[in-house]
Amino acid sequence: MTNPGARALNLGRRVLLAAVGVAAVAGPIAVGVLGAPESQAQPQTETANPVAFEVASIKPAQPDATDRSLSSSPGARLTTANATVKMLVYLAYQVMPFQVSGGPTWLGSDGFDIKAKAADPHASKEQFRQMVQKLLADRFQLKVHTEARELPIYELVTGKRGPKLHEAKDDDPEARMNNSHGLMTGVRATMPMLASALSRSLQRQVVDETGLKGAYSFSLRFLPDRDVAGPRDGGAAPGGDDAGIFTALEEQLGLSLKAGKGPVQVLVIDRAEKPSPN
Repeated sequence: MTNPGARALNLGRRVLLAAVGVAAVAGPIAVGVLGAPESQAQPQTETANPVAFEVASIKPAQPDATDRSLSSSPGARLTTANATVKMLVYLAYQVMPFQVSGGPTWLGSDGFDIKAKAADPHASKEQFRQMVQKLLADRFQLKVHTEARELPIYELVTGKRGPKLHEAKDDDPEARMNNSHGLMTGVRATMPMLASALSRSLQRQVVDETGLKGAYSFSLRFLPDRDVAGPRDGGAAPGGDDAGIFTALEEQLGLSLKAGKGPVQVLVIDRAEKPSPN
């Protein structure tokens, strides 16, 4: 029998994949959607004088459209096909789905085809995100605020037998985390970077409480759809490549996740309206 918690998490993972599955097409921008590696994806609000797209066309997607995509291209261009407003919010404010609250239901269901171009082809990633924020404010009348809420979280701690991590070599390249389906790899990765990657996979805030300050290179292999409902309190669990993420963390990295509650920064949508097509 399938665990209800596992079904819910699997559905959340599929929604996230639709929103930023996009990772394959949105390049570096999509990575930003999921949170900066050294942070726990704190929502970013509008700047005082944000830059704006020079040209922006927004049209409702065709009623029979099923696939969703969101991509950026050289010259600070934004192109979407059947993308939801929530997908744009994840990109613009650097938040994960579990950090967004409020707003009408159509924000996560109605799709839009968007073509937008910046006047400055050399705009930075931060400027690009500001442009998307401005687009949301001007064309969708989006108004938001951030607040801290007490929500379920996981604490990343060392396992009972201690960590099984190796310090990165001096000749390793720049620090990075790669997070694909069933494989998480770190190169010169810190524990906050791992916590952020786990937050994306589990769709729950993961806070680093390991006390480990070094940079490590590692690979974590797991079955995404096994043992996803939460840490096991006892009993046998499949190991090796058949392990779920909780068991794999303990066996392969000597780390553990403890369920708890804590403050999570949430982006609250106060207002949104459907745009007039152009």
